[in-house]
Amino acid sequence: MIVVSVAATPTSKVLKSFSETFPNASNIKWSDDKEGYFVSFTQNGNFEKVLYSKNGNFVCSWKYSDGKELLTPVVMVLKKNYKDCEITGVTEYATDQNVSYEVKLANSKNWYSVKVSSEGKILGTEKFTN
Repeated sequence: MIVVSVAATPTSKVLKSFSETFPNASNIKWSDDKEGYFVSFTQNGNFEKVLYSKNGNFVCSWKYSDGKELLTPVVMVLKKNYKDCEITGVTEYATDQNVSYEVKLANSKNWYSVKVSSEGKILGTEKFTN
């Protein structure tokens, strides 16, 4: 299998939308495929990716962080259900209609991957032995 990396040339609408939405982005890298234009970048110490459609509309985004900026309902449900665990990483997934989080937690015995809605509802959990 051969993998080829091609520099993408996003439309002016995509570039304008991106620069208005993420004015503090750095280390910006664009790529494209049949789905649209992907951009990866760093902002406020977090690595982020965004997908725009070929016609320039926002499709979805991923933000990878340490969890210090989690919404209160998310923090509350995690503290209630995983009292003895520390957050080791968070992936925020957003569309124009929804935001959810995949939170990685750990204690001395187990690792957990917990999917949580922005309202603080647990959507799924995986448990791994440490």
